Amino acid sequence: MKINMNLHKAFGIAAIIFLAAVIIFSAIYYKDVYGASGGSQYLTQSQLESLNVTGPGVYISPANSTIYVNNSTTLLVMAGPMDGPSMYSFEIEGLFNPTIVIREGVTVHFVVVNIDTDSEHNFVLSTRGPPYPYMSGMEYMGSGGFGFMTYMGFLPPTNSGHFYYYDFSYAFSQSGTYWYLCTYPGHAENGMYGKIVVDQ
Repeated sequence: MKINMNLHKAFGIAAIIFLAAVIIFSAIYYKDVYGASGGSQYLTQSQLESLNVTGPGVYISPANSTIYVNNSTTLLVMAGPMDGPSMYSFEIEGLFNPTIVIREGVTVHFVVVNIDTDSEHNFVLSTRGPPYPYMSGMEYMGSGGFGFMTYMGFLPPTNSGHFYYYDFSYAFSQSGTYWYLCTYPGHAENGMYGKIVVDQ
C-alpha cells in the first residue's frame, strides 16, 4: 500500500513537471513565432506621415487597384485603416488590398504599421493563396502548409498616437504568384490578403 502511494506521488510530481515544461516551452515558442508585442517599435503621427511617400520606380494604377514596382524601394503597409472597406484590409499606396506587380530581382523594404485602434495585425508573405481558414497562422506551427516566406509577430493596436510597426526586406528573385495576408485568427478568412505577381 505504501509503495502504491509513493508510486502515485511520483506520477503526480512527474505530471506537474511535464505540465510546467509544456507551459514554459509554449511561452518561449509563442514569443519566437509570434513576437512579443511589448517589444514592438512605434511611430508618431508625424513620422508615419513622413513615410507615406511613393518611391521612385513605383507606379500606381487605381483603375485596376495595382501597384507596379520596377526598382528596389520601400512600401508603407498600413493595416486596419479606418477609412478602408473593412478592418480586414491593408492600405498600400492609397489602395486597399491591391495587387502588387514586382519586377524579378527587385528587393522591397516593407514597413508594416498597425493603424487599427481595436485589433492586432501582421503582414506575412506566402506562396499559398485563398481561401484561408480561420486559424491560418496555425499552419506556421504545423506542417508549413501555407508556404510562409516571411513571418512577423502581431502588432498591437494604435495607442495614444503611437503606431506600432515592423519592417523587413524581401528579395523577389523568382517569378511567380505570391500572396500577402494577416494571420490573426479570422482576418485572412474575411479578406485581409492580396496578390503579389513577380514578373520578368
